[in-house]
Amino acid sequence: MSLIKDLARQGKDKVISRTLEALGRQAVSRYGTLCDITLDSHDRKIDLEVLLKGEPSPIRISINRFDIVFEGEQASVILRDITVSREWMKTLAEDILKDRPFRIPRKYAKLIDKII
Repeated sequence: MSLIKDLARQGKDKVISRTLEALGRQAVSRYGTLCDITLDSHDRKIDLEVLLKGEPSPIRISINRFDIVFEGEQASVILRDITVSREWMKTLAEDILKDRPFRIPRKYAKLIDKII
């Protein structure tokens, strides 16, 4: 039974990853190209590979833990643990992104929180 659940979760993760990829491409288009994105809903982890403009090779970004928080009618995603393949970018991400709420439309937040 566990194998069936794992296969179902992996299929769900692939579908959600494709949706996140479409959204992610829009979000990073000003800075570069989203090469890959994968979601692990069991561990609440997202891995991205982004080729930034002017960079010779892609960077790897791992959001190792995130939470979706609801406050009244407002929903936010909070990134709790971020790693980046370049040390200075990891420091910048921790300073700017870590533990700060980023508003997302409530209808999507409820869906994401329920699915993940």
